[in-house]
Amino acid sequence: MSNLNRCGVFISILIIGSFTISSCKQKDEKSLIHYDELSDQEKRLPQNAMASMNVAKNLKMNLFSSEPTITNPTNMAIDANGRIWICEGRNYRNFRNPKNPYEKKGDRIMILEDTNQDGVADTSKVFYQGEDINSALGILVLGNKVIVSVSPNIFVFTDEDGDDVPDSKEIMFSGIAGINHDHGAHAFIFGPDGRLYFNYGNEAKHLLSKEGDTILDIHGQKIKNSGRPYWEGMVFRSELDGSNVEVLGHNFRNPYELAIDSYGGLWQSDNDDDGNRGVRINFLMEYGNYGFRDKITGAGWQKRRAGWSDSIPKRHWHQNDPGTVPNLLQTGSGSPCGMIVYEGDMLPGKFKNQLIHAEPGHNVVRSYIIENNGAGHKAHIENIITSKDNWFRPDDVAVAPDGSLFISDWYDGGVGGHMADDVARGRVYRLSTMDNYIPYKLELSTAEGAAKNLISPNMDVFYQSWQKLHSMGELVEPYLSELIKKDGIAKARALWLGAKIPSKCLKYIDMALSDKDPKFRMQGIRMAKYVAIDKLTDFIVKVVNDSSAQVRREAAIALKYIGTKDAARLWADLAVQHQAGDRWELEALGIGADIYSDLYFGAWKNKVGDNWHNQAGKDIVWRVNAEATVPLLIKLIKDKNISPDIIPSYFRAFHFKTHPKKNQLLLSLLTLNHPHRKLIQTYAVGELDEAFVKNSSVYTRSVKKILPHIEGTPEWLRAIKNLKVKGQEKALFQLTISDTDIEIRKEAAAMLFDVGGSNYVTEYFRSNGSDLSKLQLMDVLGGVGQGTAIDFLEKCLLENKFSTSLMRKVVESLGNTGNGQAKLYDLLVNGMIKDEYKITAVLKLMTSRNDEIRKSAPNYLAPIGENSIDILALEQKEGDADTGKLVYNTYCASCHVADGAGIDFGPGLSDIGNKLSKSFLYSSIVYPSAGINFGYEGYNIKLKDGSALMGYIIGRSENTITLKMMGASIKEISLKDIENMEEMDKSLMPEGLDRVMEEKDLINLVAYLETLKIQE
Repeated sequence: MSNLNRCGVFISILIIGSFTISSCKQKDEKSLIHYDELSDQEKRLPQNAMASMNVAKNLKMNLFSSEPTITNPTNMAIDANGRIWICEGRNYRNFRNPKNPYEKKGDRIMILEDTNQDGVADTSKVFYQGEDINSALGILVLGNKVIVSVSPNIFVFTDEDGDDVPDSKEIMFSGIAGINHDHGAHAFIFGPDGRLYFNYGNEAKHLLSKEGDTILDIHGQKIKNSGRPYWEGMVFRSELDGSNVEVLGHNFRNPYELAIDSYGGLWQSDNDDDGNRGVRINFLMEYGNYGFRDKITGAGWQKRRAGWSDSIPKRHWHQNDPGTVPNLLQTGSGSPCGMIVYEGDMLPGKFKNQLIHAEPGHNVVRSYIIENNGAGHKAHIENIITSKDNWFRPDDVAVAPDGSLFISDWYDGGVGGHMADDVARGRVYRLSTMDNYIPYKLELSTAEGAAKNLISPNMDVFYQSWQKLHSMGELVEPYLSELIKKDGIAKARALWLGAKIPSKCLKYIDMALSDKDPKFRMQGIRMAKYVAIDKLTDFIVKVVNDSSAQVRREAAIALKYIGTKDAARLWADLAVQHQAGDRWELEALGIGADIYSDLYFGAWKNKVGDNWHNQAGKDIVWRVNAEATVPLLIKLIKDKNISPDIIPSYFRAFHFKTHPKKNQLLLSLLTLNHPHRKLIQTYAVGELDEAFVKNSSVYTRSVKKILPHIEGTPEWLRAIKNLKVKGQEKALFQLTISDTDIEIRKEAAAMLFDVGGSNYVTEYFRSNGSDLSKLQLMDVLGGVGQGTAIDFLEKCLLENKFSTSLMRKVVESLGNTGNGQAKLYDLLVNGMIKDEYKITAVLKLMTSRNDEIRKSAPNYLAPIGENSIDILALEQKEGDADTGKLVYNTYCASCHVADGAGIDFGPGLSDIGNKLSKSFLYSSIVYPSAGINFGYEGYNIKLKDGSALMGYIIGRSENTITLKMMGASIKEISLKDIENMEEMDKSLMPEGLDRVMEEKDLINLVAYLETLKIQE
């Protein structure tokens, strides 16, 4: 939308009237407005916002504030006076988007206030504005302190005199991700234990002090993304001044905001790789690994492993791996944002003490209703607010002192993805049961007032009350006693305060551990870990045989860093109570044993003796990484009654275990006489270390002898590649044309051309086979970059003997690699590509890393129109989705999957109609480099042998990177073979499609993309 059009919107807003509208009046207006009859522009007007909303029963919702007062709110806090603090993201990634002008003064932190108690903001002020807070993604107000999360820094603003102007600004942490990156720092929250909790996403490589030094956690480990021991996104806890940082969980992709309950339970969401429908909600078991990457190597989730799920959402988080905490809930696609545990009284009872979550990807505010499930939890979704307006992008939720819920709304055609389509809009809503918004009177002058306010659902009221009571020392105890009598969150918060009294901490821990409610007993373990670490085992003794699996879960986790014989005996006592199949309990035991696994496992094995061979014992052998588990796991595999379904999982466990004779033990399985002999041999070969096999001719012969029996499996492919086994051309070709996984077929095809087996492919295309089978093979060849493969494709193109559809696929395949693009461009320049294939050729060449090729290729097509698109005008036109699907197949299917069709290279589009509005779809097509999805940044890689590769990185380890290239082929590259690696400043998606696509095709394409919606 042009600046002129934006001004027109604002003028119409001003003409229609101000926004001091009561919720009653808005309800009347909603009944008069028929949302479906409004034009697209009318739907965008704030006065029509409520007409699009559906709100849960017995709740009232009103528009609290909107543009032009605020724009692009990213995160929100509510102070003790009920004022709403907003971080704006007007400058979010707009250096890439030519449509959006840069605000030179920088982004703002706004304070909104309702002074006349009608539930609508009538005053606003700027607390701070500057380029140093551009696109801040977190804000926490604690008294006169304001903590702002804005990568790469965490700022602490202090307003000493209460005039709403900061008197100082200091850096608490630095070095978090790049500037203006939404996979970096997120919001801080204040915990009931008096500490700060926060997280960051997987672009944050480390956590640095304000001086730039890498911070060590409380266990002396560097907080950095190196796998030693931490990976990717992390969750932290620290004291209020940022000292004593503790890593509470790691290996997330991009968690947005933590939520904490009064007992110390932690929850958060996490975003999948875009398009894989793997968005998840996590309950945080402290010190857990959450499985975004391989825990040992750091390999991405797409790298093949034994026992992975056929379900990509489950595969995405390594849920089959021992050592990965299970997900609470997977919610499909989405863009998960702000989350709270609602502990107020205003909302209906079913939402109390439950998670409330802003999900802008699906235009919804949800509650996750939690139930206990063994040692863990399960949850189901209850929608609170939904909207017909796909510009409704709720990105944060916060609780006011009166218990009402506020929702910030990014309000845009899309959300995140490194792009904002519209920077002039933004909203805040209030959800309540009362029309009036009564100011809260914070009473801290007396202990009675502080005790009353301690149970507030508002974080700032709670914080200030907590500080007042904490400062009283032992004198606070009479007030704590009264709070404890009230039970619930009052009791939980009082117990935390009691534990912070040095002379009384043991008393309050005992009180919690003796409570009849397991929530308090869990809290007691958490309290002991914090304030009585030297007596922790004494407290664990009290609950080691607790009737609650959840209490035993916390006890097991608490043993992680102790490592004494007493701790080992306690761990063994907990392990013998494990209920087979309870993955939460099993992972808690694993977390507790990970550092001292030999000691703890040995204590358990001594306790159970030979009676370990039950399902619960098998679970423990599978999960715990003690050396002694390796021969036991071999014994389980040799059991002739073993179910074939469990065999891959058992072999996967070897990946995480060490033993001096592990390879010899695996090798012994190759000659095993067993009902599932082939299956066992297949996986045994796959888990053998390459160096072990190659260092012995005897071992090599043993493996080669097995290869014919496991032919066609991924493990066979890996073995013949690593051992350079000759004479496998025919078998490789058969695997290439099989109906197995396409990634295996591509790997087989690459090896086939490597070993000189191209004649098999040539003969196949000369045969009278069906076009369909040849098209499927050409899809496979599109990911092969060997010179012989490219020569073959060039010959096919020149001979032009295939059907039109197959010839287009030849062109597509040739254009998937850098060397192939060079050939294709030469053919185009020399007039050797027929007209009917030119669009396909040009589209591929427009993705080239070579500037000349990329910019010149469109000149070989007749110009369609000017290189200028009026998106606002296009929005008003209706397209035909059925025709658009054909356009999609021409322009998009070679790089994207939609509705089960296409090549899985770029982000999946099967749910793009839910995620992006019509205008955002147009912007994404016309300006692809304005918003490059995180994880899809292109890289040019030059190898030392002179070859070049282009694609995006899907996995990193200490010694390798894994690159996904055009055609969706995946290649693991040793870092020692790389001469230069450079990130591209352009999207891998071609720019300038408007130069090669007719307007009607663009309109029809967008009409089709709008229909791509997965119903969750």
